[in-house]
Parts: sequence; structure tokens; C-alpha cells
Amino acid sequence: MRVYQLENANGISMRFMNYGAAVIAIETPDSLGEMDNIILSLPTPQDYTKEKTYLGATIGRVAGRIRGGEWTFPLEKNEGNNHCHGGTIGFESRFWDGEPFQEKTRVGVRFTYHSPAFENGYPGNLTATVCHSLDHENNWRITYTATTDATTLFNPTNHVYFNLAGSKENTIHNHTLTIQSDAYLPLTAENLPTGEIKNVQNTPLDLRTATPLQTILASSHRDIQQSQGLNHPFVLNNQQHSAATLTHPGTGRQVRIITTAPAVIAYTGNHFNQDFTLSTGQKVTKHAGIALETQQLPDAIHHPNFGNIILQPDQPFYSETTYQFSLK
Repeated sequence: MRVYQLENANGISMRFMNYGAAVIAIETPDSLGEMDNIILSLPTPQDYTKEKTYLGATIGRVAGRIRGGEWTFPLEKNEGNNHCHGGTIGFESRFWDGEPFQEKTRVGVRFTYHSPAFENGYPGNLTATVCHSLDHENNWRITYTATTDATTLFNPTNHVYFNLAGSKENTIHNHTLTIQSDAYLPLTAENLPTGEIKNVQNTPLDLRTATPLQTILASSHRDIQQSQGLNHPFVLNNQQHSAATLTHPGTGRQVRIITTAPAVIAYTGNHFNQDFTLSTGQKVTKHAGIALETQQLPDAIHHPNFGNIILQPDQPFYSETTYQFSLK
């Protein structure tokens, strides 16, 4: 287990580890200058090998669910009859090769993993690289690249859960969320897309202006009640523009997300039920954090209008997401 620490000129610090190419802490100041960890973390790096939490981890080969656990080839069925987050032992449970680097305007660590053919059912020997960097303008940038020697599927993301209140609050109820999206995907009871792309107008999933998460989570709308919160893919209006903004008015902390990905999945930790202990010493509670996962739409392989997640040997994969930390 190796841990890498990055720090910029403004005192923002981040810690990563080679297990899961995961981010395990992000410390930023609030409006009074008080530093705190703004993501859900486990007490020690070793705890991540004992708990299946996905906290801060790289997810792959394919993030989200694949209906029936099959494509051209059968994939591992690790969630009922479906395939989820790349399999039982996906990218989040692998040891990656880490290489730290330092440049004039940023510091970072580059993780590489060689996934052998038919690992969890996926064809093709695949080499994936995830580069995390922190610059002096308070931008955390993730770039994903990958190559394969045979046709396969690839749709990675990062599963960091934010709680911008840090250790002061154990839920994200007092945050506001903006997502620049006119459409979302309704889900089945198995959390699979129904196939419909639905307009957000006149629904609690219209987040085009800042909306209190407490208001969303208290909604009686079927799509919120079924998931007990947000667990929804949003089709982004513009790539390379602001995809989402999360704000905690009480501390002034804000995270703005910019991505080349076409979608973001907003998930409010609806399944958390005091099933593990966080680095704060508290048991994790429902809605303790929010994940904003930038990626292609889930189960795209079964829905031609959801985009393409097929990776070919002559077409290297590239995706980039930036998290901008600021005070409001």
C-alpha cells in the first residue's frame, strides 16, 4: 500500500493511494480559514481493503450497471442478475502502479493498471492510466486514458463522495446542487435505466439553478422515493463547460465540476446505514455524502441512443474531469 500526498501553494492538500487509484482525503479551508477533509474517508488506508465502499475509488472497466451481466461476452453478475461497477474485483480493488510528478504549475500522481483479457469477463488486454493533479489555482484534474488489443467496453469514473461541511455535519442536507442538464434517466427498481430520456422540467430533478439537497431528498416524486434520494444519470447540456456545482453555504465551500464526459450520475449515499466507520470516528449515515460521477450514460451498450462505450484497438480512450475548489 502506497500513499501519495499533493499540496498546492494555497495549502489545499490531497491524499491518494495505489489501491483503487483512490483519493482518500481532500483538505480545503472554509470561509474562516479552517481546514477540514471534505470527502468521505475511512480511518486508515488499510481499511479500504476490508470494506467494499467505493469511497474515492476509480471505477472500471465500466462504471454503473449492465443489464443481465452480458454484452457479446458474458460478464460477471455481481449484483443479482446484473453487472455493476466492473465486477466484484474491479478497478477499485486492484493495486495500481503509482508515479508521482511535479511540474511548475501543478503536482500529481499517475496511476497505471494492466487489466488482462477476460478479467471479470471483459475481452482485450487493457492498459488504463488515471492521472490526478492539483494546480495552484485549486483545480483537481483527473484524466483517464486507455488502450486495448481487442474490442472491449470502457466507461470509467471516480466515486468520491463530497461533504463540504467536513466533520461539522454528518449529512449533505444543507448543501445546494446545480446540474446543467435538461434531461435525466428514470430508473427501474434494479437501478437500471428504463431506456427513457426524460425532461427535467416540472420535476424535482430540475437542478439547473441551485437547489437545496434537503428539498430534493424530501420530495414525494416517484423517482426520488424509489431510490430514497438521488441516484440518477443526468445528460449534460454542454461538454467542457460547468457540469455541476455543489455548495455548502454554512462553510462557504464550493466545488464546480467541468468535464468532457456527456453525463453525470448524482448519488446521495442512499444505501448508507451505519455499516462502516468514517475517518471522523462516526458511523456512516444515510445521505452522508454525494457522489457526482462523470461518465458515459450507464448501460449504454443496451441503448443505442445513450452513446458509445465500445473501445477499439485503434481508438485510444481519453476523458477529463476538473474539480474547482473555491469559496462562495
